[in-house]
Amino acid sequence: MTDTEASDSVTRRGFLRTATGAAAAAGAAGTAAAQDGGGTEEVTVGPGGSLAYDPDSLEITPGTTVVWVWDSDNHNVVPSEAPDDSSFEGTEGGDDETYDTGHEYEHTFETEGDYEYYCTPHETAGMTATITVSADAGGGGESAGPAIPSSAKTLSVATTAAMVFTLGLAYFFLKYGGDYGDIE
Repeated sequence: MTDTEASDSVTRRGFLRTATGAAAAAGAAGTAAAQDGGGTEEVTVGPGGSLAYDPDSLEITPGTTVVWVWDSDNHNVVPSEAPDDSSFEGTEGGDDETYDTGHEYEHTFETEGDYEYYCTPHETAGMTATITVSADAGGGGESAGPAIPSSAKTLSVATTAAMVFTLGLAYFFLKYGGDYGDIE
């Protein structure tokens, strides 16, 4: 093997290693962009001192964690309706305990169905809310980020395929390309 052949071989190997790494990275990025996950939603309890939950209605997928964050004092989260096999019990202490600004409570919803809850001291003032857990839910509030349209997912898969094809074609031309004569 001559020095020219050895350096061509190393260059080709280096190119193939780089191309494979780039294709793998592009494929992983496309796959990550195409996945939908449970994620996290946030509900503000008593925003700005009001007697409300914000948002007062959520539609989420199973596996989504909802975090309630207190923005004013003397509130709680007490379920009034939940599917039989769910583990949603609301804030610790039930009707008898309230919490103040800065408190946080979270629950991960695994069981599909409708959940209704209220704040004990302010239920009569209309401080109630609902959560619907469904496999075909749109994702709910703002914190999960914008929904990725299926056309964008298709575009990411097509772009990855085009990139792999282009890298393969470039490798083919490097390996079997034209005869450039002897290099002196």
